[in-house]
Amino acid sequence: MSDESQRTRSTAEGDLPEDDFPEAPVETTRGLSLVWLIPLVALVLGGWLAYRTLSEQGPTIRIAFKEAPGLEAGKSKIKYKDIQVGLIETIVLSQDLSQVIVTAKMEKHVANHLGERTAFWIVKPQLGLSGVSGLDTLMAGNYIGVEFAEGKSRRSFTGLEQPPRISAETPGKSFTLDSDTAGALKYGTPIYFRDIQVGQVVDVRLSEDHQRVQAEIFIDAPYDQLVREHTHFWRLNAIDLSLGAQGVSLKVGSLTTLLGGGITFETGNLNDPASEPSAAGAHFWLHKDFSSIAEGSYTMRHPYLLYFDDSVRGLSVGAPVEIRGIRIGTVTDIKFDLDLDAHRVRIPVIVEFDPERLVPYGAEAEVKKFIADHAADIAHGRRPAMEALIDHGLRARLKTGNLLTGQLYVDVDFYPDQAPAQLKYGGKYPEIPTLPSVAAELEKSVTEIVANLKKLPLDKIGQELLGTVQGTNRLTNAPEWRETIRSLDAALKDSRQLMKTADAKIASLTGSVEKSLGSAVKVLEQIEPNAPMAVDIGNALEELAVAARSIRTLTDYLERHPESLLYGKGGHGAKK
Repeated sequence: MSDESQRTRSTAEGDLPEDDFPEAPVETTRGLSLVWLIPLVALVLGGWLAYRTLSEQGPTIRIAFKEAPGLEAGKSKIKYKDIQVGLIETIVLSQDLSQVIVTAKMEKHVANHLGERTAFWIVKPQLGLSGVSGLDTLMAGNYIGVEFAEGKSRRSFTGLEQPPRISAETPGKSFTLDSDTAGALKYGTPIYFRDIQVGQVVDVRLSEDHQRVQAEIFIDAPYDQLVREHTHFWRLNAIDLSLGAQGVSLKVGSLTTLLGGGITFETGNLNDPASEPSAAGAHFWLHKDFSSIAEGSYTMRHPYLLYFDDSVRGLSVGAPVEIRGIRIGTVTDIKFDLDLDAHRVRIPVIVEFDPERLVPYGAEAEVKKFIADHAADIAHGRRPAMEALIDHGLRARLKTGNLLTGQLYVDVDFYPDQAPAQLKYGGKYPEIPTLPSVAAELEKSVTEIVANLKKLPLDKIGQELLGTVQGTNRLTNAPEWRETIRSLDAALKDSRQLMKTADAKIASLTGSVEKSLGSAVKVLEQIEPNAPMAVDIGNALEELAVAARSIRTLTDYLERHPESLLYGKGGHGAKK
């Protein structure tokens, strides 16, 4: 101990002796003290607990919705087959306020099922044609439904506006239908095959070029095997009323199609070994109705121009072009052409012919040969077949297809008596010569008749006719004519009385003659045939018979012409 220490201690202890205090031993320790084991154990335990907690937690995902009705952070759940597989943690708006971003914590055991095709949607009460769904949300609130799908793992998704109608495990195939308009197509529209529901529409969208509507459909197995290359799809309408040139057509469907519409399809020969089921994703055209399928089967179209001078009231785009009742084309456009110099109005009508319809039955080989022979003309834009038809008198004219609606159609037929004409080139479309409509020709004829009647001197003719009638009236009502009629009536009465008297006399005379002839016959029976007396008697009888015939002839004549008693035979008033 140092001197300074001793002095200090002596001063503090009151000058005690130095030898009275023992010296403490000093030892040097080595290694970690046991006291530090407690925090180390606590640190290891905390790390293990943190690892276990993190390893047991599922992934955090991000779902973007257009809107999130009824969802609450920390409360709303994510369910699969009505089992909770996640919980919503946060709900925020995107930076551009166009979407709602939902962050959710998923269960660990579903992490491997979050593929890129996994679908999320908001489950809420819905009432539709297929029934009522989501009633459980009335008590527990809305939640997010999920349909897992295998594939590349993802943690960011875009939510669906409607729940998917087809599960990923559902057997069947998806196809695409193209159409001009969506019409009644919507999510869930049923698809029928011979009135049996075999699928439904799962999506309706515009094509990439925005020129048509595409409907994605799903056909359940085994009905997906009925879809072939030549399958035709068309819409089902509950009430299909059409007024056209063909008349009035009314078709009424079922109550289901009345409420939600539908699609049906038909395939030709299913037993054809060359026809195989179409692959998933194949495209088909959706026709507006069954009758339009035949129109869509013709792919070749040749446009032509028709000029009409008469009214086209009643003619509309889509009206048929027919030849003797068979449709060969369609009206595609109606325009207006005013020639101010000629003071003339003409109506250009654009039509499209279906050349395939004009192929004669059984003449496919001849048609192919004709096309091959005129390949050079066809390549230069000429229509040699139509030129030949026009040379033989082919003309177009408007006709009334329906008297009730006044609908017009374009009629094409042969008129060999018409002046020669040719197919005109030089414009955008070749021009086919036309004729006035039947109504226009009738109107023209009536106009000409009226014009000719106006040229007649009707006043003079009327006056002369009036004079003739007046003269006839005076002659008819003249006293002399009346007296003549009374005299003629009296004469006819006398003639009838005379005829009655003559008939009685002639009858009496005839009886006497017959009696005399009977007596003569008895006498002749006693005379020899060759005696002179017998010959004289025979001659007398012959003369008597001739006289009897003359009397009968006279009697018949008097019965027919009693007036001959007054005027004689062939006289005034006698009829020949």
